[in-house]
Amino acid sequence: MRQERERRQISLASIAENTKISRSLLAALERDDVSRWPTGIFRRSFVRSYATAIGLDPEQVVKQFLERFPDPSDVPPAPLVVPNHDASLRAERSDTAPDRVELVLRVSVPRSWASWLERVLRRTQDAIPGRQSM
Repeated sequence: MRQERERRQISLASIAENTKISRSLLAALERDDVSRWPTGIFRRSFVRSYATAIGLDPEQVVKQFLERFPDPSDVPPAPLVVPNHDASLRAERSDTAPDRVELVLRVSVPRSWASWLERVLRRTQDAIPGRQSM
């Protein structure tokens, strides 16, 4: 792309100004360094804008660009491999997890209900004329 830009005598600063893509990113692209380029739709959009600015077919340029520099966000993550010795630990943890949940529920739910009931009773007593609150 740099050769085409230079052949048409278009400055990198001019392209940066027109496309709103930083000059450093465009210079890096011309050096085949896309390590600091954004991923996903922004990457494709930047390449498309740059190709249009120098008079090339944007779709063809994007296709060639992605073949040469695959988008890291398009690569599926590697599956997580858990060694077998951890399987017993996970099984042990899952056996104790319901006990913890049950304990939390047994303690927190009654406290929540008691707190709510206390507030309701206090409001009710305050609403009765001639009655003093505790």
